[in-house]
Amino acid sequence: MASVPCVFGSVSSTHPNGRTSTRNLPTCSGMAFHLRTTDIQEAAEYTVPPAPTLTQTDSRDSSVELLCQAPEGYGGLVFKLFKIQELIDKVEHSNEQQAARFILKGEDIEKEISYCCQYDLSMISQYMTPEMKVVSVSPPPSPQLVVEPSSGQVIPGDTLSFHCQAPPDPQKQPPEAFLLLRRTKGNPSSEVAPAQQLVSQSHEAHFSVKTMGLEDSGEYVCLYQLKSSKMGQVNSTASQLVHITVIELPVPTLYLSRHKGEVLVCVGSPSYPRGFFYLFRVGVPSPEETHQASLTQHSARFPIPTRYEHDAQYQCQYSVSLGKSNAYSKMSSAVTIPCITGYHNCTPTSTGSTDLALIGGSVSGGVLFLMVVAILGFAVHKHFKNMSERKRQRDQLWQHVSFRDHTVDLTLQHVDIESEGSGRTLRGRPSFSEPIYENFMATFKNPSLC
Repeated sequence: MASVPCVFGSVSSTHPNGRTSTRNLPTCSGMAFHLRTTDIQEAAEYTVPPAPTLTQTDSRDSSVELLCQAPEGYGGLVFKLFKIQELIDKVEHSNEQQAARFILKGEDIEKEISYCCQYDLSMISQYMTPEMKVVSVSPPPSPQLVVEPSSGQVIPGDTLSFHCQAPPDPQKQPPEAFLLLRRTKGNPSSEVAPAQQLVSQSHEAHFSVKTMGLEDSGEYVCLYQLKSSKMGQVNSTASQLVHITVIELPVPTLYLSRHKGEVLVCVGSPSYPRGFFYLFRVGVPSPEETHQASLTQHSARFPIPTRYEHDAQYQCQYSVSLGKSNAYSKMSSAVTIPCITGYHNCTPTSTGSTDLALIGGSVSGGVLFLMVVAILGFAVHKHFKNMSERKRQRDQLWQHVSFRDHTVDLTLQHVDIESEGSGRTLRGRPSFSEPIYENFMATFKNPSLC
């Protein structure tokens, strides 16, 4: 008879206590299979073992220990651990045991992932999520930071010397490196100098920082680094704060004053009275004059040098004492001294640098003067031309009138008169001519012309 393949089927039964049990029974395909009455009875009486409990018993740096424990009075030979529905570990005992321990390491430890367990054919335990316990390790104690100069006040160009020292601890290894950090308002800590890796076993380090300007001011701290087998590289707590102030004097102002004589006035910062003031000629490194202001003043007056060339330029500078060193300001803007009457050496030395403004003013004045002269000349010419024209018209009028004049010579002829008695008749005969008047008389045909 040929064999018929069989598979296992499951038969469930409910017990009076409400618990449901399942038993695998073989079934064969292709033929009728008759269960014996005893098999059915055994399957109905089979009870599924209750579910175990899964708890977390320990948590270390990189591992978690879980305990799968069966209820009292139950046990098993094989205990299984599942991650959700995936079998990830199994513990087999040679004899029946009530519990088994599972160790999760590395990738098996995932956050917010549920785990469950089972012993033999028992019910599945409730899901649980292991928690990694954070092992708190206190950082190493803080080092001590000392700076030179101790006042913390420097000027641009000075060098700061920092000494960072870690506390000695015979039970621990010496630091591997030291760091120097600067903190400024509104900005996070920034590394000032490269970390000093110590080749020799030492508990201290030195840093030298050259200041460049106001940006180097701020609070400085140092710390050191240790190497831990559990946590790798560990930073110590920061040292106490060291305040550094870089003093940069404000730039002075130089101007020419002609009140009560010509002088050059150099004005510094009111915050630094009684400073030393220096007058320089542009291009000359050494000062020509030096004055110290009084206790309440922050300016100095310099007389005009008796010997200076035309358009000579001058600058000024001042300094104040800060502890053991002096702080110097930057040079003021250059001031050009014009030619002042009374200084015999004030003569133009070159015509190469012509004052364009002066030339422009002179040209403008000349053009304006020529325009005024031209306008006046045109007006005078017009006036004389009109007068000449009126005189010519008058002369022509009188000449025209004189051409129309007539001269008449009126003479009185002598008449002989004979007496009536003689019977002579009157006969006029001129005996001699005699003018009626001594002067001529002018008569006009057109009296209206007079």
